[in-house]
Amino acid sequence: MQFSELIKDIKNIVVSGDSLVEIAGLEADSRQVKAGFLFAALKGMQLDGTEFINKAIEAGAKAILVADDYAGDMSGDVTWIKSAEPRQTLAFLAANFYPKQPPHILAITGTNGKSSIADFLRQIFTRAGKRAASLGTLGVKTCEQGKPDKHIELHHTSPDPITLHRILDELAADDVEYLAIEASSHGLEQNRMDGVRICAAGFTNLTLDHLDYHSNMEEYFEAKMRLFTELLPKTSQAVVSADGAYATRVANIAGFAGSNAKKVGFAGDYIKLNKVDNLAHGQRMDFDLRGENYIVDLPLIGVFQVENALVAAGLALSTNNVDVENVMAALAELKGAKGRLELVGKSQKGGRVFVDFAHTPDSLESAILALRPYLDEGKKLVTIFGCGGDRDQSKRPLMGAVAETNSDMAILTDDNPRFEDAARIRAMAKVGCPHALEIGDRGAAIAKGIELLDDGDILLIAGKGHEMGQKINGVEHEFSDQVEVLKRLEAGA
Repeated sequence: MQFSELIKDIKNIVVSGDSLVEIAGLEADSRQVKAGFLFAALKGMQLDGTEFINKAIEAGAKAILVADDYAGDMSGDVTWIKSAEPRQTLAFLAANFYPKQPPHILAITGTNGKSSIADFLRQIFTRAGKRAASLGTLGVKTCEQGKPDKHIELHHTSPDPITLHRILDELAADDVEYLAIEASSHGLEQNRMDGVRICAAGFTNLTLDHLDYHSNMEEYFEAKMRLFTELLPKTSQAVVSADGAYATRVANIAGFAGSNAKKVGFAGDYIKLNKVDNLAHGQRMDFDLRGENYIVDLPLIGVFQVENALVAAGLALSTNNVDVENVMAALAELKGAKGRLELVGKSQKGGRVFVDFAHTPDSLESAILALRPYLDEGKKLVTIFGCGGDRDQSKRPLMGAVAETNSDMAILTDDNPRFEDAARIRAMAKVGCPHALEIGDRGAAIAKGIELLDDGDILLIAGKGHEMGQKINGVEHEFSDQVEVLKRLEAGA
């Protein structure tokens, strides 16, 4: 692509050098630069990309993107872009370089529920005969009735803008019509999603998380709101889960930004949830929509899954291309996202084992309380949990307190220690759960949890959900909660 086309319609940049040079690719990692590439020299949390400009030029870079305060040497052999917002500029460059996108992109933000809603939306659109995909924590999954599913793993909920726009371009080339995409606070604040043509957006909830990155909850909230105030076009649809503490504020912000904000849930004004009854293997939802009453049996447990399902329904209906009957039929057939209150199996004695991604105090409490109604009188609920390293430390004792208060027995183990000392992480969590059984080795903790189960008991293994590895001192070791459980059950546990 010619450089002049690459920068088309991008504002607030200063260009010097040959605007007719051909650009063969974009890259923010100097080690991956090839001949003819544009190198984005961004400043990160740990590294400064401007320190690698010379290496990028030696590798064949023909253009360099820098911040407008860059005062280093500017070689005349390459074309330069200076920008006050280099991350945003990179996203727009990526959108120009990879111009195709699915025609209907729906984005979901919030602390908990994003992955489930994205997955549910893909299922709803597929059930309606559309070619659909979801993108986020669980990777990229493409589905169409009568055709095999496609799946691509991702390293982040919101990929870097070059990767994201390349994937969007590939999905559009693969004739994907509908895409549900997770919007993380990191991705929103770092402009990774700028340039994505979003037609509708949803909000789940906001609870304690990521305060290792955001200074406080208000800053965390403001990062989430970029989806509605800056990325979602005016007059677009916004769907808000109505029953959280931030719901009214989010709906007002979306409305002030020009969106048509609708609320769903018990306090909903679009989908008004009247009651939820527990069933043997799910929940019966009674709700009003567009003046009609609906009763739908959702094959998933946990009130939070009802909230997720209703946000997904509201977003699907906001496109005006899926009728109510298709949405209702899809809700009755929904499959839970991998690692979200996933029933993995039963022990020899008859205890059930669930795996969930819960890794915040709120999501852990929701998962435990979702399972409580499915315990017979006199039976026990055992919770295995841990806390991630190099992440918000304030939530560790809170998670411990949630596990010990709401479970009959809590087992404290390791999650992803990353570069922190695992014993130190457990010690911080143990402040909130002084009576918890502490077993650092996660495999041994799972074995103990299964051993404790009697007929009718429930074991919840929280924290890692779908993950296939455990990160310890810079190395990701192969580890899956589901695989570990099945290995123990097949051995006769």
